[in-house]
Amino acid sequence: MCSSDLERDARFTSDVSHELRSPLMTLAASAQVMQARRDELSERSQAALDLLVSDVARFQSLVEDLLEISRFDAGVVRLVREPLRVVEFVRQAVAVSSLPRTPIASDPGVDDAVIHGDRRRLARVIANLIDNAILYAGSGSQVTVRVRTLPDPGLCAMEVEDDGPGIPPEERHRVFERFVRATHSGTGCGLGLAIVREIVSRHGGEVALLPLAPRGLIVRITLPTRENS
Repeated sequence: MCSSDLERDARFTSDVSHELRSPLMTLAASAQVMQARRDELSERSQAALDLLVSDVARFQSLVEDLLEISRFDAGVVRLVREPLRVVEFVRQAVAVSSLPRTPIASDPGVDDAVIHGDRRRLARVIANLIDNAILYAGSGSQVTVRVRTLPDPGLCAMEVEDDGPGIPPEERHRVFERFVRATHSGTGCGLGLAIVREIVSRHGGEVALLPLAPRGLIVRITLPTRENS
């Protein structure tokens, strides 16, 4: 596909996503009004409302993902870099994720580690990894976030671990591609990990899958800690 085709596709994706934002906001606001009076509804209507709220939230997430992807494709992403103390940043990112009580562990001596990155986008990386851990492993799984020191003092790692069934070996090389989901991953749209890879790559970092035995998976984000990296 030539560059003009990519630019046209990126513009189309962006335009469609922007057009969908307004009606989605209306739907979300209407659902909130109905949620406030949920107890007045019949059991069947409550079930229908819960389904509506869930689908609207998922649709909103998809639209935001499409907008972000279109920005990457159009080459208009500008990282707003600032110094971030890794452990403190991870705590803040987890606190606003879909699983705010996720346990956080850190290696000794990593408290002073500083990365220079885009706070909002790196927080999205953590949020997406937690969402995907839940998606792949199931809602009842144990998810843990860790901050690791590495042998290279110019690098640190952030890991999201789950105790689910893991990802089959034949699928691991594809899960970071757009619209690709593992066979047992449920209802995700397949953009979360693609966005993770884009953001991490633009920070000069890497993403790796580390299978655990007999069950579980670690997704490790490695980022440079030196300001001039």
